[in-house]
Amino acid sequence: MNRPIGEYIGILAVDVHGFSKHNNVQQQTIVEVLADVLQQATIRTGLRSDWDDRFRAHRGDGYLMSVPQDLVAVVVDRFFDALQAELRRRAPQLRTNDITLRLRASLHLGPVRAFDALLTDSPSGRIMVDVGRMVDAKSVKALLDHSDPAVTHVAVVISSSVMDEVVAAGHTARQRTEFVQAPLEVDAKEYSGVGYLRVPAPSGELLRSGLLSGQPEPEPDGGVAPSSGVQNNLHGYARNVIQTGAMGDFTDQSARSNGGIAVSGSNNTTAGRDIDRSQNKQEFSGRFHTRGDSNFSPSSGRRVGSGNTAEEQ
Repeated sequence: MNRPIGEYIGILAVDVHGFSKHNNVQQQTIVEVLADVLQQATIRTGLRSDWDDRFRAHRGDGYLMSVPQDLVAVVVDRFFDALQAELRRRAPQLRTNDITLRLRASLHLGPVRAFDALLTDSPSGRIMVDVGRMVDAKSVKALLDHSDPAVTHVAVVISSSVMDEVVAAGHTARQRTEFVQAPLEVDAKEYSGVGYLRVPAPSGELLRSGLLSGQPEPEPDGGVAPSSGVQNNLHGYARNVIQTGAMGDFTDQSARSNGGIAVSGSNNTTAGRDIDRSQNKQEFSGRFHTRGDSNFSPSSGRRVGSGNTAEEQ
């Protein structure tokens, strides 16, 4: 059975940062103020008439809104800055009631099915799910956690589709260099993706160290950390000894006696096959130092004796 792909539109999610830290009365005030803040931001952006008949859904401490495809670029260019300006204007009055209103916003673009203005949860599809995960990602929350709450009121993440099809494609005045790519993860929802971060008014640690300040550290990819000056000493009968430099394994298949033979060096050092310990062997007393790959045969080596200069054999 064929089903329609859906309308190709932008979806904007807005969520209140730190909503649960406020008491019941404060939360009710935030809910009442939020709708007007968003409306005033659309007026500042010049989008009021274009959005009046679009889908809007209240999600407790946030909103979901649809954006016509041809207006996604306007949202990228102007809406988030208008939202920051409106919140900063209201901040002093809200602080008199110990309310800090800061918002995280995500913007996605793609096909969305089953729109019905009478049904709050009617839109469906992957775009709707992902835009909600994006706004809750740890890297987006970190933007507000590491900035001044009296200055930075909005943190933004846009999806790869918005970046590729709108910003990088040249439809916006803003350039891709105004965004920072970052991994998006929501542990509770088992979600991971990639987004592009922007803060209209950075402050605090974000100014000192950049938008990735305080972000979760990437998991190590395994292996051994590079090191310098690798050295190993082997004494006696050694067979097939391999030393690698920064990465890899050290293999010593046999080192059986204290014969006074020392092999040391950095980078890769090989003592190949068996060291001859027969009665007719040619001996060199003292300590042998190597650099790089070395071949220990009866006719090669470097002797360093006490009080003597090095002598090539």
